[in-house]
Amino acid sequence: MKSLFLAAALFISAASAHAQNRSQTRFEDKSFWKKLAREVSLGYYFSLMGPSPALPADQTYNVFLEDKSPQQTFHSINLRWQFASQWAMGITLSGVHHHTSPVKTEQGFINDNNRTMFDSRVYLAVPSLDLGFAYMFNNFALEVPTTPISRDNEMRFGMVLSQTISLKDMPKKFSAGWLTQLIRYEYKRSTLPPPFVGGLSTPLQTTLLTTGPYLNYQLAEQWQIASILSFDWDQRGNQTDTLEFNNNLPDRFRLALNYFFRTKPFTHVGVYVQTNTKPRDDNTIVGLDFSLLF
Repeated sequence: MKSLFLAAALFISAASAHAQNRSQTRFEDKSFWKKLAREVSLGYYFSLMGPSPALPADQTYNVFLEDKSPQQTFHSINLRWQFASQWAMGITLSGVHHHTSPVKTEQGFINDNNRTMFDSRVYLAVPSLDLGFAYMFNNFALEVPTTPISRDNEMRFGMVLSQTISLKDMPKKFSAGWLTQLIRYEYKRSTLPPPFVGGLSTPLQTTLLTTGPYLNYQLAEQWQIASILSFDWDQRGNQTDTLEFNNNLPDRFRLALNYFFRTKPFTHVGVYVQTNTKPRDDNTIVGLDFSLLF
């Protein structure tokens, strides 16, 4: 009888332990998913290159094409894992879409209403650095040749540094600093051979540098005026790894009015005016953007 009772007791004890383990596992699973939900976020950014005063209503000045084009939207998706207080990593996917009718440029090219994806990036955000007069924020990324044009050009990878220097001791309601993005592309060869006998070789863009100051003013708790001045240089072909740079895109200025939301999923919505540093009616546009966070 004692042995039977002991066997029953051991069985009940084992069953209780198993149930407790299952309960503990479920609890740990829930804790894991809650922790993951806190650390992982999905962001979406949308920007519209809208109309220009000197162009037809369905056209815009596209600074990236340096000419008029159909109105264009930019889309970016960012999957981010904040795995420590000042450390994060993630993946970004982005692309553009021309929405309106094809446009013939002054040079006779056709900018049509196509969709274009950009190469994907895997990034790492590292802790900020205290420079004394400012804080420096750095984001390092690896760009992967996921688009047909990059694979056709035999791109191996791209290395990206995105940097923000944010000044301390600014007057109340003001924030200012300097933004920089440096991209170094690695190809099997930096110059493509002529496509046919008697043709010209094509030097590939191997280095891209965009930099400039920003100045923001906090109008109210959720309203902001933001401005940025951008300068752009690049290297191509045999210029790679030298000190020789070209002027790439036109220097440009952007002034925006932003509203920041207190609750998700919307983060902000804004309207902006963008023009070249040598402004004309046909290189000035009005646009809008917004961002979401899940």
